[in-house]
Amino acid sequence: MIRMLQSMTINLTLLSMLCLTQPLIAQDASPQKSWEELVKVRNESFARLKEIQNTVREASPEDRQTLTIEYATIVQRMQNDVIPPLMKLVPAQIESNPDDAETREIAAEMMRYAFARNDYPIAIVMANALLKGEPSNKLAINILGISQFADHQFEDANRVLTLAEERGDLIPDLGGRYIDNTKSYIDYWKAEKKIREAEAAAQGEDALPRVKFTTPKGEIILELFENEAPNTVANFVNLVESGFYNGLKFHRVLAGFMAQGGCPHSKDGDPGQPGTGGPGYTIKCEAYRPDARRHFAGTLSMAHAGRDTGGSQFFITHLPTPHLDQEIAPTSVHTVFGRVLEGLDVARALQQEDEIISAEVIRKRNHDYIPKTTPE
Repeated sequence: MIRMLQSMTINLTLLSMLCLTQPLIAQDASPQKSWEELVKVRNESFARLKEIQNTVREASPEDRQTLTIEYATIVQRMQNDVIPPLMKLVPAQIESNPDDAETREIAAEMMRYAFARNDYPIAIVMANALLKGEPSNKLAINILGISQFADHQFEDANRVLTLAEERGDLIPDLGGRYIDNTKSYIDYWKAEKKIREAEAAAQGEDALPRVKFTTPKGEIILELFENEAPNTVANFVNLVESGFYNGLKFHRVLAGFMAQGGCPHSKDGDPGQPGTGGPGYTIKCEAYRPDARRHFAGTLSMAHAGRDTGGSQFFITHLPTPHLDQEIAPTSVHTVFGRVLEGLDVARALQQEDEIISAEVIRKRNHDYIPKTTPE
C-alpha cells in the first residue's frame, strides 16, 4: 500500500478509495448522524487524505508506515460509518435542496460509488435523486439506464436510454453499449420469468438441485438448471460433492461483468497458474441446445477456452451479458447451468482472491450425478 500511496494521484471522490479496502460491512446500531454532521466528516476526511498524499512522498520510512495506516483507517471509517448513512439521506436532501451544489456533488459520488461496486439497486436510487436536482446530467442518465438493465428493469432501461439517445445524451462507452439490447431483453425476460415460475412451483423429483457457497462475503444459494444443461449440472454437483471447490478462490473478478472461480490452481499452496486448471477432463458445451438459457444478472455459467473445453471453472454474472449468448457470439457461447437464487448482493460484492470456504449440495434429484467427460 505504501508504494500505491506514493505513486497515485487521488481524485477526491469515493471512487478513488475502491481499490484500498473491502466492501461495506454491517455495523452495530449507533445514533444516526445528521446530514450536516456526515458532510463535515466527509469534508474533513477528504482534506486529511489530501494532506497525506502531499506528504507521503517526502516522509521517512517510519512516517510513511504511520501515514499508510492512518490513510487506511480513514478510508475504512468512510466506508463503514459515513457512506451508508449518506446514501440513505441523499434522496431527501436532494428533494429539499435540489439547487445545492455540494448536495448534488455528494449524490454524484454516491451514484458512482454504488455503480462501481455493482450495487445497481442503490445506483438507481442515487441516479434518480441526482436527476431531480440536475435533469440534464448525462452521466446520471446513462448510469440509471445501465443499472436498470442490470436489475432486470428492461422496459425502464429502454425508455431511459432511448430518450438519452434522442437528446444526444447517450455516452457511447456507457449507455451506448446497452441500448440495443434493452429492447430485445424485454421479451427475453418475459420468457425467462415464465420458466422461473414453473421451476418455483416444481415439487419432488421435478424440483431443481441447489448448491450453497459459503464465502467471506456471505452465502450464495445457486439453483441449477438440470432440465436444460443436465451434463453440466451433473459435473458441477459431482465436483461439489467431492469437495473439489472447497478452498478454491475467485481468481478473476471484473467489475460490471462477473466473478470467476473453480480453478484448482487458485488454492493456497498450489504452484500452478490460477485460471489455467481444471478437473483433468473436459465436458461438452450445452449452450447450443434449442432450450439453452440466457445470461441474466446472477447467472451461473461455464467458463471455457473454446467450445467443449469446460471442466470445473465457472462464473457468476453481475448483470445480463448478451455477448455470451449465441445470437451475438455464436463461436464463443457459454453454457448457462444455474442462477443465484439468494445472495446476488454477495455475488456482486466478491473480490479477487475471495475464497469458496465451502460448497455444499443442499438439494438434488434422486439419481446419480455422473457427468459424461472427455480426458484431457
